[in-house]
Amino acid sequence: MIKSSLYELKRTKEIIFVLAKYGFGDLIESVGIPVRAKREVKLKRSERIRKAVEELGPTFIKLAQLLSLRPDLIPLELAREFEKLQDSVTPLPFDVMREVLEEELGCRYTDIFEEEFTLLASASIGQVYKARLKSGEVVAVKILKPEIEEKIYADIALLLRLAKLLREKFLVYGVDLVKIIEEFAKAIKKELDFKIEALNLKRFAANFKNNPNIKVPKLYKKYSTKRVLIMEFIDGIKINEVERLRKEGYDLKEITKKGFDLICEQIFIHRFFHADPHPGNLMVSDGKIVFLDFGIMGRLSEEDQKYFIEMIYYVIKNNEEKAASYLLKLSKIQGEVDISSFKKEMADIISTYFYSSLRDVELRSLIDDMLRVMSEYKIFFKEDNYLLAKALVTMEGIGKMLYPEFRAAEEIKPFIVKLYKKNFSPFSFLKYSHEINKSILDFIISAPESFNEIISKIRDGNLKIEFEHIGLEDFEEAVKKSFNRLSISIIIASILIGSSMLLSAKIPPTIQGLSLLGVGGFLFAFVLGVFWIFSILKD
Repeated sequence: MIKSSLYELKRTKEIIFVLAKYGFGDLIESVGIPVRAKREVKLKRSERIRKAVEELGPTFIKLAQLLSLRPDLIPLELAREFEKLQDSVTPLPFDVMREVLEEELGCRYTDIFEEEFTLLASASIGQVYKARLKSGEVVAVKILKPEIEEKIYADIALLLRLAKLLREKFLVYGVDLVKIIEEFAKAIKKELDFKIEALNLKRFAANFKNNPNIKVPKLYKKYSTKRVLIMEFIDGIKINEVERLRKEGYDLKEITKKGFDLICEQIFIHRFFHADPHPGNLMVSDGKIVFLDFGIMGRLSEEDQKYFIEMIYYVIKNNEEKAASYLLKLSKIQGEVDISSFKKEMADIISTYFYSSLRDVELRSLIDDMLRVMSEYKIFFKEDNYLLAKALVTMEGIGKMLYPEFRAAEEIKPFIVKLYKKNFSPFSFLKYSHEINKSILDFIISAPESFNEIISKIRDGNLKIEFEHIGLEDFEEAVKKSFNRLSISIIIASILIGSSMLLSAKIPPTIQGLSLLGVGGFLFAFVLGVFWIFSILKD
């Protein structure tokens, strides 16, 4: 407990120092902590935040990398800035990492491996080595850093407390700090468990077992655990080593097409895709594309898969209104939204990009403009749909790096048109009709039980029906005004009728044969009527 408290105290001081260093002294003072000397840093706010994150270490870098994939949680400009973060740190000595390896294997590492381990990469949560099994197979060994889980969870607990302190100040800007930390806690938990990555790798390999354009590392399940992942080592050329690829005789146009087609196949056919295909995670080996690091994977529901294909198809066919409708189906809406205005604005963006040649369309610019408008209307993609957009944009960037003439929009068109036609083929209709028949049959079977339950609740007096009236306030106000006016009209009419009767009967007191009460009633009714007319004209 004391150790934890001392760590939190030390870490809090570090966070305060770094925030003050990058010009966020006002933020610190807003929670009651005085800052001696405020600094002015001549950088954009988003750049200052990125530099502060880099200095604060692994937890903050991982948090920022998650947020770069979630423009629904932070402003788009900041998400783009976080994309620049590099997850590479000074490596720990092998002797330190060896302790984790042997603890997970339950034996000395030399019982399974040859002695030599060569460091390949060092990231915030783990390190990757090239090694050789006693059987002679060359493997990549990914090892989680010692005590990294405890450090990250301690940082999360501290961040959650700070987020609660600052929550109200950031909600004004549409940023919910508490939600951000809670989402991060869920995401990092998956990345800290290599068993999940092993399952992702196994599923990915099964999807592409018959595809000649891709090479997927073999998983060594026998030696893989929660903190150690062992897979086949594939010797290849990093996809951003353009000159080396050219010297090796590769056709860069062909490599570009293979890579982009593979990400489209992952998304639109298998609905399970690599969500972080940056150059560090892509290689070329024997003419095949190699994807590495399966920690962050995206999943697309069957329904959203259909909506994406429909949306892109209608974009290609220049039917902007229809495309905007499908975009809404792929999103979540916060609060009340003027849907017709949103559709019109989104249609304007789509038409701006697609009424010229597809060769001129850049997916990144298009998606950025779409996300900007969506953010203004408080409409956000579902989480995995952001990952999908990011994967496509990243692969477009790699394609342009390899082959500057590459146009992602042109490449995706035949792919989507083919899938769209397949979805509306007679075979697909037979498949859907089977599903509809099954749904009807399920309903017929389950309906009697559901009706019995409703009848039982009615008989026992336990049935409750809740009505929620949305947008009826104006109507309610109009009805109230109408009834008030009707009431005043009836009162005026009653006074006039009563006054007429008093005058006719010459009820005393009278002046020159006129009843004073009758005359007074007429005058009162006249004044009331004038005010009533003015109130109507005013409204």
